[in-house]
Amino acid sequence: MFCWVQPMLAQVNHRHFLFAGRVDLSEERFVDAIRNFNTAIASKPDHFEAYFFRGIAKFNLSDYQGALYDFNQTISMHPLYARAYHYRGIVNDRLTNYFDAKTDFIRALEIDPYNADLYVAYGATKMHLNDFEGAVKEYDMALLIDPKLSYAWLNRGIAKRLLNRKEEALDDMNKAVYHNHFDLDSWLKRGILRNELGDTAGAMSDFNQAILIDAKNPLVYFQRAGIYLQNGDTTAALNDYEYVNILDNRNALTYYNRALLHSMRKEYEEAGMLYQEVIKINPNNIYSYFNKGIVSYEMEKYQEAIADFTHAIDLFPAFVGALINRSLSRKKIKDEAGSNADYEKAMAIIQSVSGESQKPEALFSRYADSAYFNKIIELESDFISGNILPGRVQYQQIDILPFRSFVVALVETSPSGKEKTPSQKSYSDLSLSQLNAMLTGNLKLGYISQTYLKHENDDSEVERIQSEDESKISFNLQKFLLGTINQNRHNFNSAAEAYNALIKDKSLNPFILLNSAVLQFDKEELTLIDDEYANAVSITSRKEPLISPTASEMREPDYSASLQSLDLLIYSYPDNAFAYYNRANIKLQQGKHHRAIDDFSEAIRLEPSMGEAYYNRALTLLYLGENKLACSDLSKAGEAGIAEAYSVIRKYCAK
Repeated sequence: MFCWVQPMLAQVNHRHFLFAGRVDLSEERFVDAIRNFNTAIASKPDHFEAYFFRGIAKFNLSDYQGALYDFNQTISMHPLYARAYHYRGIVNDRLTNYFDAKTDFIRALEIDPYNADLYVAYGATKMHLNDFEGAVKEYDMALLIDPKLSYAWLNRGIAKRLLNRKEEALDDMNKAVYHNHFDLDSWLKRGILRNELGDTAGAMSDFNQAILIDAKNPLVYFQRAGIYLQNGDTTAALNDYEYVNILDNRNALTYYNRALLHSMRKEYEEAGMLYQEVIKINPNNIYSYFNKGIVSYEMEKYQEAIADFTHAIDLFPAFVGALINRSLSRKKIKDEAGSNADYEKAMAIIQSVSGESQKPEALFSRYADSAYFNKIIELESDFISGNILPGRVQYQQIDILPFRSFVVALVETSPSGKEKTPSQKSYSDLSLSQLNAMLTGNLKLGYISQTYLKHENDDSEVERIQSEDESKISFNLQKFLLGTINQNRHNFNSAAEAYNALIKDKSLNPFILLNSAVLQFDKEELTLIDDEYANAVSITSRKEPLISPTASEMREPDYSASLQSLDLLIYSYPDNAFAYYNRANIKLQQGKHHRAIDDFSEAIRLEPSMGEAYYNRALTLLYLGENKLACSDLSKAGEAGIAEAYSVIRKYCAK
């Protein structure tokens, strides 16, 4: 006996599943919501609503690619739906495709120009691109539409803080607190700003209020500990730092600060254990090994001190302080040969740098002086805690910025094919020349510093590359060219996808490694800025998107992926000058100035006309107080066409 079974989808109540999904969405049962929306889509695949709401559910499960697909589907069915462009812009921002995000927000504002939340979202993307002036303008528009929008006041205050307009920023943050008295981020950010302005009492009041709102946020306790330290209350500071580590037991910076305070209080046993915690989390933290060695020396545990100083020396062979202290530690255990060897090496390094000659005991006194080490530790802490704006720690003393890293990018050409970019701003080598021979028309690639790049490519250029016949330009080369354009536009995720797909192409491998390293570095920098200052825009099932609070954890910048790419590039292609230059720039951000100088020097050896390398090496030498050597480099940079060198010469050399 046979029966005919009717297809079930025809009998599905589309509206029922759509409504059920929206209920699940409102109650944050996102997986259940997706299941209901799937059924609604299967029954009526040409209706946009289920795709739109499923995109929201996927976003809240961090499935950004899936959300992007659903919002794309929504827009294809309803091209005038402003919220779909709005939310797709937020998704593109999360995917670090910032050019696409800006395009979406602009389109949404064309349809719905009086939506304050749209301006807030657009402002957030501009902040991610360090366009703080542009962000302020977007927040201005949001507040013109809705003057009570607390997170617009807060974000505008943050943008003004990053522009060093601190008093204006404080006014905005006051209004943020006024309009939303229960927002932890407003109290926290205002407290940080008040402290920067010298109002420690006001800062303490704000941090205490933030703790009343959220007593489990480690970042608030970390900030309050800093105020206690400024007030000289180390016991209270230690209590707050300890609570930070109870809430976040992987926070190396807080263990480090606790160790430093215990060491200053001569509580060496506690300090040693805390430095060991830092080392467990970050085995390459050179100062933890060094300071642990000092602590072991003070406790007369000389073998442990020698082991700790040896770890520091392994990480940085020219670390004079570690060599001097290991020399003295070895002397304590009667290892005269080892002590003398360390002493001789340390003296050779000192004399090569400054010609200084002292007895080891005098040098120990200098290098073990607490004020000296507090200075080093403060520099390191300022850097790893993410305080990287408005100026880099490395260049606060000279108030001038280095040239940014090199990428392989399209060189601007005129219709006749003549290069528009001045010659000193674009370089080539044999492998890149061979790649350029495969290009057609006026297309040309060059090594170009990011300092010179514009971030808005002509869309016609993209269309031209996409339309090229594979008989003229290979598919892989087309994909690489589009990757370089997306990287330049700050569509980082799209660029990374292109590079990852091409990594096995040997003809493109050195250029992909170089660009990928820069991409990884830039993404890390933007993430740090976002973590430290900016409030991310999020999506909910309600009409207005939420502003996500600042992440409570503090973390160190992680440049390991970028460094690994550069190390592999240098290993595989040791004559690539731009790999050494880019690695030197990362070393600068890590505070490893001598290692940076080594890499800049190698870049210059391989590419003697690279004025940017002379210039950056000069800035590093200025920071180290080596003005004579710096001025020589600045002169060479000027000869190589770096006009900026002459303003630095006037400031530091014309004396």
